[in-house]
Amino acid sequence: MIRIDQKKAVAGIFFVLCSGWSSMTDASVEVPSYLDLDIEQLIQLTVTSVAKKEQALSDSTAAVYVITQEDIRRSGVTTIPDALAMAPGVQVAKISASKWSVSSRGFSGYLSNKLLVLIDGRSVYSPVHSGTFWDSQNTLLEDIDRIEVIRGPGGTLWGANAVNGVINIITKKAVDTQGTLVRVGAGNQEKIMGGTRYGGKISDTAYGRLYLTYNDHGGNTLKNGGGDANDDWQPAQGGFRIDGRSGVDKEWTLQGDLYHNGGNQTIFPYWISQPPYMTATDAKVNVEGGNLLGRWHKEWGTGQALTFKVYYDSATRDEKLYDQRWNTVDVDMQYETRWGQRQNLTMGNGFRSIQGTFEPVFQASLPDVTDSICNAFFQDEILLATDALWLTLGTKYEHNDHTNNEWQPSTKLLWKPASGHSLWGSVARAVRTPSPFERYGRLLLGVIPAPQSPQGFVPISLTGNPNFISEILIAYETGYRWQARETLSFDLALFYNDYDKIYSVQATTPSPTGINYDFVNGVAGSSDGFEAAVDWRAASWLTFNLTYAYLQMDLGQEFRMGSNSFLSDLVMASTPRHQASLRTSIALAKDVRLNLWLRAVDAIACRDASTPPGPLVPLDSYYLLDSNLIWTPRKGLEVMLAGQNLTNTNQLQYQAETGAPPTVIGTSVYGKITWNF
Repeated sequence: MIRIDQKKAVAGIFFVLCSGWSSMTDASVEVPSYLDLDIEQLIQLTVTSVAKKEQALSDSTAAVYVITQEDIRRSGVTTIPDALAMAPGVQVAKISASKWSVSSRGFSGYLSNKLLVLIDGRSVYSPVHSGTFWDSQNTLLEDIDRIEVIRGPGGTLWGANAVNGVINIITKKAVDTQGTLVRVGAGNQEKIMGGTRYGGKISDTAYGRLYLTYNDHGGNTLKNGGGDANDDWQPAQGGFRIDGRSGVDKEWTLQGDLYHNGGNQTIFPYWISQPPYMTATDAKVNVEGGNLLGRWHKEWGTGQALTFKVYYDSATRDEKLYDQRWNTVDVDMQYETRWGQRQNLTMGNGFRSIQGTFEPVFQASLPDVTDSICNAFFQDEILLATDALWLTLGTKYEHNDHTNNEWQPSTKLLWKPASGHSLWGSVARAVRTPSPFERYGRLLLGVIPAPQSPQGFVPISLTGNPNFISEILIAYETGYRWQARETLSFDLALFYNDYDKIYSVQATTPSPTGINYDFVNGVAGSSDGFEAAVDWRAASWLTFNLTYAYLQMDLGQEFRMGSNSFLSDLVMASTPRHQASLRTSIALAKDVRLNLWLRAVDAIACRDASTPPGPLVPLDSYYLLDSNLIWTPRKGLEVMLAGQNLTNTNQLQYQAETGAPPTVIGTSVYGKITWNF
């Protein structure tokens, strides 16, 4: 097999394309700043993830929160997962320099398996492990237009695995990124922060951009003993986007990325087949991949629209615990039309093919995988009372190679009793389909010395079960949005989730060759809670953003087939009951702005992976304080001095379920200069 150094390829493509575009006309485009928008304009921001078409945020029948480019800029975050902590109901905990636990409404973990993540509609949810590898999502932060965060099910439109939420990261159109951007920075943890972008006009109907980003994130400290965690991380990514129009009714997009992530990690516990059996080892991490996406959209004046999208995604992860490669091809089509004066129909279908190859090792194994998924969906938005009441009915059908047929229907109601007031409610069914690992994989949990055994030890393994089927959620939600005045808005969402056939494990009969814990659908239970967000522009120079989330889980109602409760106990224990966030932005002068962000996270507990299946280890509640000062000496030039994690210097945020030792995330201080010209 021919291996390509994708880090060099990214740089090569970037500079070659820049050379080829040297004749572009400089077409600087003024992009409106969110600083210039009042609350009334902000609440009318369009979102596309709730209905799979553009609609006002105030018309959305879901618990959706929009993280804007201005939010990202003011927060001073350096990665996408850190930005997600701005949304209510989303738990973001840092495990190491390159690992996070990101979840919505519970079920946290390194690979949270009930949260679907998309970038411009391209799924980055791992087809192998049911989760998202956040170290592979490193698009240039300045190119992100907004992040739409839906808490709650989205299976009717987005399909399986959109159970507890959908995150859609939407990048800017090429016409909005014209000119040149250069960003450089450095600090104690963020040792190098580099990024550049060039956008130009290709023709009278097409614009394009190229970008390249590279960061060097320093390592952290081990909780036990205070030594070096050996978790430094160096992600590099580059790509392009071209947007064009054909007449006034057709538009198209072609975009792609290449990335190469290097770094180090300490693996603990690392199990070996001879004494002392349990040890720790340092290992290199090599993650690389690329994607290419094309989209074509046509509109008719009668309210009709047709969208065709296709993408290819390839990824490789070469780590000591596993070496895996997978390729994904996805094709889908969507059609929108009006039916009479009161109905808007949205329908579509799609096909996805996934191929994966894996190198088995002592710690883990998985056979090669070839999967395909076919789907079709239909949604009807019905106007019941003019400008006041809407009913939306829909369902999605999917056929996959593991559980065959899956249906995900939903019913939603929106009532706008007066100007500035929106009440909504929904009932939806969503499923999480089994990953190949849960049906056919094996992960070593531990080794017990046993001289009487033929190999001298007995392995304890988490093993796949070919009979493992989809997990099911029936979700009941309601919400209220109120624009109290032009400078003040409220958003409240309440929910009750009824889960069935949730994953657990069942111990098989021990034998001299091993003790296995098989995945089974052994747990049912529920969760309930609420989330609130308040946006207040107290003065022309002062803004506040407050969010709060409460969550209570009970996954112990039923245990089937002799299943063990330690997984469900972990799920409940690792979910904070209370989370709060307060962001404020203060204009100290015309060209100087102070930004503060305070987060409070309730106590949780995580699993001690060194003693399988492992007791729960309590982690104290904590506060996180980020602060930055932004100076804009001239138009297009910005200087930032930032401090992150200023109060939580010796506290674990999360302890990984396996493979990573407890790591303390240190305080980060950095300086950054961003120049647009």
